[in-house]
Amino acid sequence: MAKILADRDVRKLLGTVIFNADEHRINPNGIEIRLGKYVLFQSTDEERELGPDMFLKVLPGESVTISSFEKFDFHKEAIGKVFPGCDMMALITPTTTMMREGIMQSTTKVDSGWDGTLNWGLRNSSIKDFILGYCEPIFKLTFFLLEGDEIPEIPYGERPQDRYQSVDGIARSTRKIPASIPKRQIVASSVERLDPNKQLREAGYPFDHIGRELTDLQGKWEVVSSDVLLLRTAIKEETQKLSEKVDDAQNTVLEKVENLFSRKFLQATGGIVGCLSIMFGIVTFLKGHGVTGAALGWVAVIGGLGIFLLIYILSRQSHSDKPATHS
Repeated sequence: MAKILADRDVRKLLGTVIFNADEHRINPNGIEIRLGKYVLFQSTDEERELGPDMFLKVLPGESVTISSFEKFDFHKEAIGKVFPGCDMMALITPTTTMMREGIMQSTTKVDSGWDGTLNWGLRNSSIKDFILGYCEPIFKLTFFLLEGDEIPEIPYGERPQDRYQSVDGIARSTRKIPASIPKRQIVASSVERLDPNKQLREAGYPFDHIGRELTDLQGKWEVVSSDVLLLRTAIKEETQKLSEKVDDAQNTVLEKVENLFSRKFLQATGGIVGCLSIMFGIVTFLKGHGVTGAALGWVAVIGGLGIFLLIYILSRQSHSDKPATHS
């Protein structure tokens, strides 16, 4: 059965299997591994680098991939220098300190034959920013010494699918999926049928708080939208009424103008015809009594001027008889 190495055996691995390690980070059944230089922010796909006296900040709900400060060589030749004829694998586990601060990590393992810096992922599930210092311990390695039939036939790195060998920094996922997948071949949940508000409430803080705030905001928005709709309807109705009143007033004014024009036109036409008839009668009368020539012309002129003056006086009188209007 595989043997779990104790602290004294882990110490023997320093400089042969484990490099850049801090001896003071050795614990009873493994060693604490520290935050290294390279960081990948999954939310923005940004790669950043850390250094001495620098700190990594992970926002609430954010996930990052990090690299270890230590390097490892799990080749059989390196292990044989300390434990002849043996092989080795290791399990990566979170530190309890990280879990106490709301940091979620998943366990994985280091296969026999693997070498390079370790990549590790963490997610900040707390409600505040998580600050991690460069070279601060973040997870643990527990070593299993393999002997006899426990030694794998093909170590890691000797198979075509072993693409993460000799990692120095962040090794991105090499998983591939088809560019186009028929819908009938996809099995998924009916998440679109779920109530988003219920999902947020059940997700815990701060998402339940966000859900309540969004629900309150939605209620306020519905009230405002209803008020805006009523106001828009009222404005539309008043505009329509005003437009109808303007149209009615315009039609009334046009009718009055038309009637006034017709009346004035008939009055002017009647006056002109009447004057011509009177003048014709006067001229005929004077001719019958022997008045001719210049005298007849002066009579016609004076008579026309008199009739014109009479019409002008009557027109001014009709205007002065109208009631005064006040604005």
